[in-house]
Amino acid sequence: MMRGIMITLLTLFSVFAAAQESIYEKSDSIAIERIIKKHSATGYGSTGELALAVAQEFIGKKYVAGTLENGIAEPLYVNCDKFDCTTFVELVTAITISIRHNDKRFGDVCMNLERVRYRGGVRDGYASRLHYTSWWIEDNTSKGIIREITKECTHRYRTLDLCFMSKHPESYTSLKEDTTMQKRIEELEIPFRGIKSSYIPKEHLNDKEKINHIRNGDIIALVTTIEGLDISHVGFACWKGGKLHLLHASSGKGEVIMDSTPLYEYQRNKSKQIGIKVIRITSDTYNQKTDIL
Repeated sequence: MMRGIMITLLTLFSVFAAAQESIYEKSDSIAIERIIKKHSATGYGSTGELALAVAQEFIGKKYVAGTLENGIAEPLYVNCDKFDCTTFVELVTAITISIRHNDKRFGDVCMNLERVRYRGGVRDGYASRLHYTSWWIEDNTSKGIIREITKECTHRYRTLDLCFMSKHPESYTSLKEDTTMQKRIEELEIPFRGIKSSYIPKEHLNDKEKINHIRNGDIIALVTTIEGLDISHVGFACWKGGKLHLLHASSGKGEVIMDSTPLYEYQRNKSKQIGIKVIRITSDTYNQKTDIL
């Protein structure tokens, strides 16, 4: 009898542990496998065109800020119905590289999402998540998933000073009462202080010749002057009528949208936004080292 109880307890523990590994609804797996089937059957001239087509599948889905900030263990969240700007870009990237590699199952997308979202592709607690976009770019470049093309356009440099998370732990559920985690995050921030980072000034976004290397489906990261931050928003590039637009999870509109306002106009009156960085999903090359800052 005691053995039976122990087996039952172990089974329940295993189920609970598995539930903490990934959190999703059945509808998420169905939606993602439908998207994979649809776009695997369509030929795309580039990975960027594929990424843009996948991103358009989520237009109208709800924007929810801080979707991963829950204060519990770090399970893999997969959600097709609500996004912040980062989780939107991450899921689209994971689906895109899954299609490019002929990975057709929902589990393949989960694996690729974990690879994209976490340092070294290994989910090992809150600190392993690539919270800053500069971390995300460096890590995913080293994994061969992306490459930064900012320097292929007319660009300038700024000096990074990542410290927002360690200076504002109250803004993060998992940090505000965990001084050990605060120290760990600061340790990870320090290498990204005092280094130069390239960006395309926002005034150049109205001059197509200066940004003609940007392609549909490139990831656009909006550079901010907010103290301690690098990037304030991300989305996907889309050319419409000769103007560069942003497909993104919009906090202002409360949903994923293809912004009707050209990116130049979008940024022009935002005093704390000074330009953009441009990142291209490659998914074809692994362990490619490149100068990304």
